[in-house]
Amino acid sequence: MELFFDMAATTPVLPEVQDAVVAAFLEYGNPSSLHRKGMDAERMIQEAEKGLRASLGRSDGRIVFTGSGTEANNLAILGAARRFQSRGKHLVTTAIEHPSVREPFQALERDGFEVTYVRPEPDGGVLAESVLASLREDTILVSMMHVNNETGALLPVDVVGRALSSRRKTLFHVDGVQAFGKIRDSAAVARADLYTASAHKIGGPKGVGALYLKSGIDVDPIVYGGGQQYGLRSGTENVPAIAGFGVASRLAAQSIDASYRHVEGLSELLINGLMSFDGCFVERPHAASPYIVMVRFANLRGEVLVHAFESKGLYVSTGSACSSKDQRHKGSEVLLAMGLQRKECEGAIRLSLSRFHTEDDVRVALSIIREQTDWVRSLL
Repeated sequence: MELFFDMAATTPVLPEVQDAVVAAFLEYGNPSSLHRKGMDAERMIQEAEKGLRASLGRSDGRIVFTGSGTEANNLAILGAARRFQSRGKHLVTTAIEHPSVREPFQALERDGFEVTYVRPEPDGGVLAESVLASLREDTILVSMMHVNNETGALLPVDVVGRALSSRRKTLFHVDGVQAFGKIRDSAAVARADLYTASAHKIGGPKGVGALYLKSGIDVDPIVYGGGQQYGLRSGTENVPAIAGFGVASRLAAQSIDASYRHVEGLSELLINGLMSFDGCFVERPHAASPYIVMVRFANLRGEVLVHAFESKGLYVSTGSACSSKDQRHKGSEVLLAMGLQRKECEGAIRLSLSRFHTEDDVRVALSIIREQTDWVRSLL
């Protein structure tokens, strides 16, 4: 038996996506070539764009395909800051961002930019008024995630995006990696100028992400070369991965509302079960995505629990899988920003759901968690 409850880290590649990737491998032309083979490859990219737009909810603007969601975040943040630094050098983000957002901001600080890091509420959420109160006349970029990858906190991007729409010199970037394909019209809902997505969170292949840029928005490239993709991401496009991304996006859009309702029910069942366990604390923000559940076990270590659960076929995570193992041992930056002590963070694990889970899956997972936490405690 295998129960994979680490869907926020990655997802199994869908059969339809596998077929699309193989078909694209057979169309081996370079999409920049002018002959028929090149045009066939280019059409695959254009078809993939249609799939992404179905989930983004935007028919305008440009889509730039990247090698990952991390690269897309870097392009948005570094590219916007460098292009518009003549307007000002103040940037705003939150203290609970993914490392692919946090690290570029820290790099910009070393380059002379000033960054305000908005702290979360104790429940892990971020108040729109806290973000907006951080704005200054020289603020050129606000960046915040749509859904937090560790706690599932649903950030008020719609409110912030609406407020920023009247500030012509301030761009709004949203890291939508955990929202894309799960929240209908996610980029439109966020009112974002720049919106990041990733394929392997929705049944697509690893190694491909995308950045949506609203019409009239431009940034400086961070990769230079032959000028592909509007000059924003040079290099020959990864056509098979992009084709798979398009199919995964289209499939997600087709079932997005039903999937959300289904996962809401599973999440409620999971949370209620976890809350009945002794020494178990569910870190649930007031507004949260049902796809992610963060829980802490008092006086236990998350790394130990991960392996104990795995021995019974249940796969979970201690938090973000997008950091090195050495970095994860330092503790969750998100939970620390929420005000938890480092010792409290040690017992944290993340369970993340998908539309393919069932109620029986959740019940079996709860049984394994109860059995294995009791066993680990018996060894102490």
